[in-house]
Amino acid sequence: MINLLSEITELLLENKSIVLVGSSNSGKTYWIKNTLIPYLESQGKEVRYLEDGDAKITDSADIVICDETETLFDEDFLQDKNTEEYLNKVNRWYKNYSELPASTLFVVTRNESDQIENLLQNFNKADWDGRDVVVLRFKK
Repeated sequence: MINLLSEITELLLENKSIVLVGSSNSGKTYWIKNTLIPYLESQGKEVRYLEDGDAKITDSADIVICDETETLFDEDFLQDKNTEEYLNKVNRWYKNYSELPASTLFVVTRNESDQIENLLQNFNKADWDGRDVVVLRFKK
């Protein structure tokens, strides 16, 4: 985890957008709240944590972390979720994501290893606004 902490910190300080992908209940949110955020704040950075795409930042921050991010890049994964209501929610979130600064960590959950590998290997432009993203894997 120390390597992940230093890699994420370095990328965020370089104003990069990061997608952190991992499985449900792997400890992503716990690690972010209890390790990453305190570390970034100890480095003098203002950090804002958003629980999901409905949340918005109302003031300036050096770094934003958006949990429960969704992407339609791998929409075959979402086939069971492709209801009009769900797609409307994701499109609303996309508008919010596009307003976030370059130094944002977007947290995505995928449970199948092939879905995670697909994002790691192929997802390099955010489908919400075309920004370059660096995709990293979160492992327990």
